[in-house]
Amino acid sequence: MTTATRTSAQETLFSQWVREHTGDLQRFARNRVKDPDTADDLVQTAFVSAWKTMDRFEGNSSPRTWLFAILKHKLADHYRKAYRQGIKVSGMEAVGDDPSGTLFVPSGHWHTDHRPQLVQDVFQEEDLNEKLDRALRKCMDALPERMRSVIEMKYLLSKDSAAIREALELSETNMWQQVHRAKLKLRACIEERLTKPQP
Repeated sequence: MTTATRTSAQETLFSQWVREHTGDLQRFARNRVKDPDTADDLVQTAFVSAWKTMDRFEGNSSPRTWLFAILKHKLADHYRKAYRQGIKVSGMEAVGDDPSGTLFVPSGHWHTDHRPQLVQDVFQEEDLNEKLDRALRKCMDALPERMRSVIEMKYLLSKDSAAIREALELSETNMWQQVHRAKLKLRACIEERLTKPQP
């Protein structure tokens, strides 16, 4: 069935989905894309794609889950495009200049002794989670585009390593170098924002 032959029931149902889920989709996209207008465009694109492929929705998951899955694909496309428009990774392996082996455990989490240190006094006037969230967003925005793309795909979209390497055309070593160096930059940036007054 083409979009031109949608039934009135389908149109009504889809309109309901738009009303119910636009806000959540926009919040999700805006938390992951720097420019809110771009985020809103991606949500629109996701809805267009959902409308065109509505016949494929079999009801095995909720409409919300289905729409979020489509949006995540659109976000992944966005990250891929942003990465490719930036400076390409040369493919040459940097040796001996990555201290991440002493800072992270094999799972990728911080060693206890090297986690970003927080000064508790700075949270007297503000909720801890809110302060951390704002610092993380600012620091994510400050990352070089290629690092930001890898981090967003890995931790915000939960893409596996193979999917990230394929999308961004990275070797496995290059990808993990990007992840580790981004973590180092984020750690330093977050610590600075949490311990020093911000303008």
